[in-house]
Amino acid sequence: MKVKVIGPGCARCKATYEIVKKIVERENLDVELEYVTDMNEAAKLGVIATPAVWIDGEVVIQGKIPKESELLGYIKKDA
Repeated sequence: MKVKVIGPGCARCKATYEIVKKIVERENLDVELEYVTDMNEAAKLGVIATPAVWIDGEVVIQGKIPKESELLGYIKKDA
């Protein structure tokens, strides 16, 4: 599974990345995690608001720092 956290490097985006990273490590998931700061790439991925979380081709969260439980639901659903 590929997961991308997308944002310009702001505190909210970094916090989102850390939440995703924590879940991946805690749940011992086989995830390719990437932090995308290039806003041109973000636009190509369909991101309108940051922070955003992209999982296997789909933007699942954008414009807010997600709760761990919300993220875990998306990640486990696609695992």
